[in-house]
Amino acid sequence: MRTIPSLFLLSFLALAAPAADEAYDLRGPAPIKGQTIDTRSTLLLKDSTVRLTIAGQTLKIKQTMTITSHEEEKFLAIDGRQVTKTQAKILKDHTKTIANFMGEDTTEEQDGDLAGEVIVSERLADGKWKHTLVDNSPSDKQKKELDKRVGPECDDDLFPARTVTVGHAWNVDASKLKKFFGGSFSDLTGTVKQKFLRIEEVKGEKCAVIEVTGPIKGRMKDDDGDLDFEMDLKATSWRSLKTGIDVKDEIGGKMKMSGKQTTEDGAKADIVLDGTLSGKGTSALK
Repeated sequence: MRTIPSLFLLSFLALAAPAADEAYDLRGPAPIKGQTIDTRSTLLLKDSTVRLTIAGQTLKIKQTMTITSHEEEKFLAIDGRQVTKTQAKILKDHTKTIANFMGEDTTEEQDGDLAGEVIVSERLADGKWKHTLVDNSPSDKQKKELDKRVGPECDDDLFPARTVTVGHAWNVDASKLKKFFGGSFSDLTGTVKQKFLRIEEVKGEKCAVIEVTGPIKGRMKDDDGDLDFEMDLKATSWRSLKTGIDVKDEIGGKMKMSGKQTTEDGAKADIVLDGTLSGKGTSALK
């Protein structure tokens, strides 16, 4: 016969024993028609070195660039887990550049060509996106920027197709990382590692903290000439388990760009840019 103390001890041990690791579906639920997502981000390319070689002469410029953006995007149509039509308001798209050449600083600030516009985006049958302005006919510069935009692609391929526990790690092809780089970057190559680090709460939402690391290469579209780029990526996202939205994300890593561009006076130049990229962003349902 068990004594009262022994029964108490067994009960205590049962309560103290760790529960089996809980498994989570990192893909989250499908998007819902009518959802509006408020997204804000800041990217910083700090103390980068730009080398321009023109007619055999090399110019060296130190540069810091800050890009700030704010958009509201409403889902107008859904097909399964894929958004197929949206309407986005570009509330802010601002770039500030501080350059130092031969000891003299210059500062330039400008808004993006689509700042203040409302854009309707539709996903076509071939998987490409068509973007149109609601209130205006686009200028030539705006047409180029519209061509660079990407729609909210389903990101299921970034995550395991089953529930996983904290500590799970897996590899992903870099071509799937559109959400980190947007439409200005293409031809992404490489393999990155992802790891489910832990569970955290962000503004009351239970989130899976996911780390992405690895070297990647690709191309950056630019009006003066496309550039090759390579980056040692390190990014972290806080993904809401309730909504499947990355409510917070951080990105960083050393980056290098190189290629040929055309200067304002029409001269051909070889350009090499080395710097460290960092960024933070938030997304929330309105």
